Amino acid sequence: MNFAINRHVFASVDRLSAGNGVTIYSEDLRQGVTADSISALPEGRLDFLQGFIRRLVPQDESILLVTESDVPAGAGLGGSGALGVAVVAALDHAFGRVRTPSETAQVANDIERKDLGYPGGSQDSFAAALGGINKLEYTKGGGVTHQPLKISNDTLMDLEQNSLMIYTSEAHVSGNIHQDILDSYGTEDSPTFSALVSLRVAADLMVTALECGDMAGYIDNLNRSCENLYRLHASCDSSVHRKYCRDLEEHILGRKTCGAGGGGGMVVYTRPGHRRACLLRAQEMGAVVWPLTLDFKGVSTWPSESTQKDVVESIRARCR
Repeated sequence: MNFAINRHVFASVDRLSAGNGVTIYSEDLRQGVTADSISALPEGRLDFLQGFIRRLVPQDESILLVTESDVPAGAGLGGSGALGVAVVAALDHAFGRVRTPSETAQVANDIERKDLGYPGGSQDSFAAALGGINKLEYTKGGGVTHQPLKISNDTLMDLEQNSLMIYTSEAHVSGNIHQDILDSYGTEDSPTFSALVSLRVAADLMVTALECGDMAGYIDNLNRSCENLYRLHASCDSSVHRKYCRDLEEHILGRKTCGAGGGGGMVVYTRPGHRRACLLRAQEMGAVVWPLTLDFKGVSTWPSESTQKDVVESIRARCR
C-alpha cells in the first residue's frame, strides 16, 4: 500500500544537432559527465543515469539530460525510482515515444534492476508513475498489478492534516539493506519470512481501514508495518528513528520508517491538535519536516524551450 507524495523529481532532455555528443548533469550532485558518443561515456560517473541513456537513446544521437530532485538522496522516499521514471518519461517525450504510466514504471524498474543490477523492488517506480494511493499486488513468478484505493474525501483530508514527513538526515543505502534482507531470507528459521508475511497482512488491513474510513485501524497497522520492517533484518532498524518516536510520543499516534529502513525518512500520524507541536519538536531535534501532501497526477511531461547554446556549453564546462 503506497502513497505518492508531493515531492518531485525533474528530468529535461534536449536533442542536440549531430556531432554534439552526450552530456548528463545532476543538479543535486553538482556533477556531470560528457562524451563524444554514448559508447564513449566513462564508467564511474552518474552510472545510474547512464544506464537509461544506454537503453533508450540511439547510438548516433546527441543529447543533453539534466535532472533535479526535491528528495534528498538516501531519504527512503523512493527518490531513485522516481528519478528513473522521470528520465524514461523525458526521453520518451523527446523521441516521440508513448507509454502508459504503468509501462513507464516497468521500463524504469527493468533498467534499474536488470540493466544496472541494483537490488530492490518496484513499488517506488509505480508510485511515481501512477500517483495517488495504490494497492500493489505481486504475483508468484513475477508481475505486478495495481489498484487505486477508493477513499472518501474526508479520509484524504484526515491523512493530509494529521500526517507529517520527517527526514532525520540519517541517510541510508537501500541497496545494501536489500541485500541483507535477501541473504537473511534464505537462512534457516529466518525471522525475515514471517516479517514479510506480517507486512503483507498489515498492508491489506491498511487498505481496508482507509477505504472504510477507519483511521484507528490504519494507525494500528501503520505501527505494525513499522515493527515488521525492523524485523526483516537488523540493518532495517534505526536507533535514530526510535529516539525520535520516544521524544515525539506525546504528539504522535502512529509512525512508519519509509523505504528499506535503516534511517532516512519517516511518516508520523499525529494526535488530534498536536500537528504543529510535533513539527516544531522534530525541527528542534534537527529534522527536516514536510507536510504530507498527496499527489494524484503521477508522471507528467510537457514541452519547453530548447536550452540555449551558451547554457549547454556552461553545463558541459561543469562536467569537466
